[in-house]
Amino acid sequence: TIDEELDEFVIIATDGVWEFISSEDAVDIVGRCLYGTNGEKQDASEACEALIKAATAKWHEFEGDYRDDITAMVIRLKDLWSVV
Repeated sequence: TIDEELDEFVIIATDGVWEFISSEDAVDIVGRCLYGTNGEKQDASEACEALIKAATAKWHEFEGDYRDDITAMVIRLKDLWSVV
C-alpha cells in the first residue's frame, strides 16, 4: 500500500534486481541518487540506472558472466498529481 504522505518513490523491478539486492539496499541506492549525498540530485531515470548497474555488478560478482533479466522503474510520488 502506498502512503502518499510518507512514501516518496516506488521501485518496480524484476527478480533480476531482487536476486542480490535487498529492498532496503534498493531504497538506499535510489534515495542517494534522488536526494544526493554531495548536493548532487539526480532524476528518477538516473536513479533507476544506478539501481540497474548495482544489480548488474552483483550478478557479475556472484554468477560471473551469467545474469537474469534486470528491469526496473523508479516513480517519484512527491507532487506526482499536482502537475495534472
